Amino acid sequence: MSSQGGRRLFSQTAWTLGLGIVVLQILTLLIVVATVLYPLAERSAEDLAGLIVISAKTYTELSPEDRPAFLTSLRADNGMEIAKHLDRSVSHTHGHIYSWLLSRALSRRLGAPAAVYVLGGSTHTFWVPVPIGGHNIWVYFDRRRLVSSLPVAMIFVIVFSTLALLVLTMILVRRVLRPLEVISEALRGSLKAPLPSLPHGGAYEFQNILNIFANLRTRLQAMINHQSLLLTGISHDLRSPLARLRMAWELLPDNTPQHLREGMLQDIERMDALLAQSLALGRGMSAKVADFDLMVLLAEVGADFEREGGHWQATLPRRYPFRGDREALRRLLSNLLDNALRYGGGRVRAEFQKTQGRTQLRLCDEGPGVPEADLETVFEPFIRLDDARGHGEGSGLGLAIARQLAEAQGMRLRLFNAVGGGLCAELSWTA
Repeated sequence: MSSQGGRRLFSQTAWTLGLGIVVLQILTLLIVVATVLYPLAERSAEDLAGLIVISAKTYTELSPEDRPAFLTSLRADNGMEIAKHLDRSVSHTHGHIYSWLLSRALSRRLGAPAAVYVLGGSTHTFWVPVPIGGHNIWVYFDRRRLVSSLPVAMIFVIVFSTLALLVLTMILVRRVLRPLEVISEALRGSLKAPLPSLPHGGAYEFQNILNIFANLRTRLQAMINHQSLLLTGISHDLRSPLARLRMAWELLPDNTPQHLREGMLQDIERMDALLAQSLALGRGMSAKVADFDLMVLLAEVGADFEREGGHWQATLPRRYPFRGDREALRRLLSNLLDNALRYGGGRVRAEFQKTQGRTQLRLCDEGPGVPEADLETVFEPFIRLDDARGHGEGSGLGLAIARQLAEAQGMRLRLFNAVGGGLCAELSWTA
């Protein structure tokens, strides 16, 4: 069962803050353009239009001898040139928002529509025809002359501040949420696993959460131990009355009907098996950690499974060193295989793989599977889904014991329905 119910908290927070910053900066840019840049551009276009008209009129009023000096001064002081004809060597024109503003300003000054041409080349050049004396005087200037007129620096400041805010937001969100990831891993781990350390410099509230979790874990473990002790004591105490019942069964008169004798014996044997499993569930696992080869253990339980009438098919590596309780792991695997023998058709396929730092062992049968809503319910003690699995035997403790043994060794046991049919039991642990 996947633990991911949605996107990670980091991505959700980062996307929310990131989009908020981008939208806010876009609105800021629009406000700056509407209230600062556009009015400045309009004022600049008005001033430039006046300068163009005055320069064209002055040029026409000067004598031919004085015009070269005027053109030199105009070029040096204002960055503009005057020509009698449009430069036809460059035919491609480009649109420019400033040409539209300048055209409007010229139209107002001249009292008639005035066109502004933006010719392409190594640099764009603005050409403005000024009608004087029945013909046009062409005033032109390089686009670079507009740089000082338009406060483009403000646009760059907003763009770079947006990028800086996004980077700082990612760093801040990562720093704030990193302790939550550590706490999440601690909550997902075994009750016996050591608690991780939080990153240095984190908020003290996260350390308080981890301390509260440590206290809750201690109390929960104590409660589990108490319940296990109680269950073990009750199961052990019932063994004596059960033994007396068996002795009484053996002393039954010879004239007792055979079906009654067999029925009583079956009830006694079922009670004995139930008490044995209850004792195993209550005792849990007293870990006897040692190094052994997991593949050898799998071969042994597979051989036992085949002797009981099952069919074992395994795709396993030759060796896999493992450290844990060998006998507890044998009981775990035996319980899973017994469940497959009872309900899964007696055919089991074993698969072993490593993915993303975790090792997985899967035991898949060919039975009817389990309804998706009950994949976790079957791990509860004394729960049997006979209708789903097509069998009425068993006490309902096998999978509960198997999960308890798995968690005691730092493993995770889950069930899922295979795509092609059948039920798979998956054991996974950190490689």
